[in-house]
Amino acid sequence: MNFTAFLSYLIITSFTPGPSNILVMNEGRRFGFRRSLRFSGGIMLGFIILGIVTALLATSLYQWMPTVEPYFKVVGAAYLVYLAWQMAFPKKKKDDDLCTNSSFFSGLLFQILNIKSILYFLTAMTTFVLPYNNSKSAILFWMCLTILIGCTALLLWTAFGSAFKKLFAKYDKRINVIMCVLLIYSAIVIF
Repeated sequence: MNFTAFLSYLIITSFTPGPSNILVMNEGRRFGFRRSLRFSGGIMLGFIILGIVTALLATSLYQWMPTVEPYFKVVGAAYLVYLAWQMAFPKKKKDDDLCTNSSFFSGLLFQILNIKSILYFLTAMTTFVLPYNNSKSAILFWMCLTILIGCTALLLWTAFGSAFKKLFAKYDKRINVIMCVLLIYSAIVIF
């Protein structure tokens, strides 16, 4: 295995803007780091579950993945458009920031449907891990590294949103439009 290529792939894919990164940054922006950890925790648990499931499926049933991939893409893109719609047309209430934290479950559900994360794991497994490793312990090690780097990126995006909370608050509507457009872009590039 070319470790440099593998590590480059993981870092670039994990730290560039994607649906999960955008959502956890937005949550950090709206509620601060600590109050956004519930949602970010759901995203990270979903990420871990995807990593484990993908490792299991890729090692045993990869010949079926091309058949189901188009369905994952449609569901994932539809969910991203739904989230963009929610961001573009929020139901504003009094003291919105105090009562509308996203839930752990919504983060978990989003991440399990996140096609970018599914493709992240599939690519890591089928391009970098499985062609060079047959042992279960090696596959487990590389998948754990993949998960660790991805979760680190999610936490950093949450912290970024929290760190710039005051700046973002000043430009709230513009930021929501930008995030909405980025989510729609993420939905489009799936195809």
